[in-house]
Amino acid sequence: MQLYPSLRLSTILKHYLIIRNEHEVYANYRLFSDGNPGLVFHFKDPFLQQSDRQSRYVQPHSFVYGQLTQFNDIRSAGKLDMLIVVLQPHALYALLNLSAAELNNTIIPLNMIFGQKGKEIEDEVLSAPNLAQAITAIEQMLISRVNRFQQADRLIDRAIDLIYHANGMIAVSDITKELPVTERQLERKFKEQIGIGPKKFMDVIKFQHFLKSMQKFPLDVKLSQVIYACGYYDQAHLNNCFKRHVGVTPLQYRNNTHLLAINLMQVS
Repeated sequence: MQLYPSLRLSTILKHYLIIRNEHEVYANYRLFSDGNPGLVFHFKDPFLQQSDRQSRYVQPHSFVYGQLTQFNDIRSAGKLDMLIVVLQPHALYALLNLSAAELNNTIIPLNMIFGQKGKEIEDEVLSAPNLAQAITAIEQMLISRVNRFQQADRLIDRAIDLIYHANGMIAVSDITKELPVTERQLERKFKEQIGIGPKKFMDVIKFQHFLKSMQKFPLDVKLSQVIYACGYYDQAHLNNCFKRHVGVTPLQYRNNTHLLAINLMQVS
């Protein structure tokens, strides 16, 4: 289930995602990039995070996560009840005043990011009597930091708008024709404020557009009817993208009946 933030926060907050399962679930999941960082609050049993091939650790009950540059395997260890605060691509740079690239592929407990205030917000959110009050606490915390945000970089905002409008099917050269920026400057700004370069960001947005388009069609519709419309040359091109982003084939993803989110799927 998705919920949208107050208008005041829409420039830094995309939406809230609620994932729940009241049954005891012990299953492996694969998480991959949707182009956005965020915050996570576990009301019940946190996921087990894969740290390497042989070990896992329990995720914190609340944390900030940065951009993913590779898919990530996690495991549920009980009942799921999560509130995910999906941020705009540039939001961590604005919130934390540090290079977003430093947070790529990391999760950091909220109290390590925001200090004592982070601990207070975790306690307030996780003890809230209902979802509405939990979201109110999060929004109050973010609004309290609005005046600390760096001045919005209109150039990056405009570049992101162009990429979303084109569903990722745009070249860097097309952006530099529209905006007063060189490719080198755009690369530097993207890595600092979003965490990844513009080409990588375009690739993620294009792939997400394909996944959303694929979900609109019934299973008996051939993938070829979606492939070309979403900017992929052929089935082999798409297969390579799936291998890189998700580590499974398009059909394995399409036939998966255990998607917790568009970028979070159960795997064997």
